[in-house]
Amino acid sequence: MSFSNIEPLAREMAARICRREGMAEARISAWVDLHWPCAAAMLEAGVMDETGAWLPGRSLVQGVEAYRERLDRSR
Repeated sequence: MSFSNIEPLAREMAARICRREGMAEARISAWVDLHWPCAAAMLEAGVMDETGAWLPGRSLVQGVEAYRERLDRSR
């Protein structure tokens, strides 16, 4: 996935996760604004799918590593 189209997908994924976890609708927008880069890293690394579900054989550790790599690239 390229950076040009990842943000909308990651934002939607983050919003789905919030709704699935029962977050109040009024809080979702701010949470998504803060966390979409993490969702983008998970998508790019193939750790989660677009619904926010972990893919078979993938782990939280792999997701955190992907997020760290994404942060390093953005500096």
